Amino acid sequence: MDLFIRPVEPRDAGELLRLMLQLQTESDTFVLANDLTDLDEKTEADNLLALQSTRNNILLAIADNQNNFYGVASATAIPGHPREAEVGVALVKKIQGIGLAQDLIDELIIWAQEYSTVDTLSLIVQKRNVVARHIYEKYGFVQLAGSEMQVTDPDGEVVEAFEMKFEVGE
Repeated sequence: MDLFIRPVEPRDAGELLRLMLQLQTESDTFVLANDLTDLDEKTEADNLLALQSTRNNILLAIADNQNNFYGVASATAIPGHPREAEVGVALVKKIQGIGLAQDLIDELIIWAQEYSTVDTLSLIVQKRNVVARHIYEKYGFVQLAGSEMQVTDPDGEVVEAFEMKFEVGE
């Protein structure tokens, strides 16, 4: 199966929603702020169109030649802090462990450095997610001192987490 990374477009709304639902069922670290049952394809397409008109937000997908999605990476501007974007990366289980998460992070960093208006990429990572922590550290994300917190995973379990940041200009 040939896979590639590309920006998500409004025409991809249905496939993106399908992927998000799959990721929510497969992962105990993938959490969405919004309830997907409230979104329809048209609304999501409109959201994607609005996102495309900015330089401080991006949504990338891992897709095959038939436009099936297997992973996603986002950088979303933080309200009130337009020069900081929160990062999220998620892959379906069947393609984990072959370096695609690293490829997505690499693409987000290239976007941030060469195209975006953001100065900082940030994220919250669960302490138990050792693989993700290692990947972020490899790319220069550092743990923010005093950022330890508790988050609730999709199963309702409270777990330890902390914030990491990447300074784009460094």
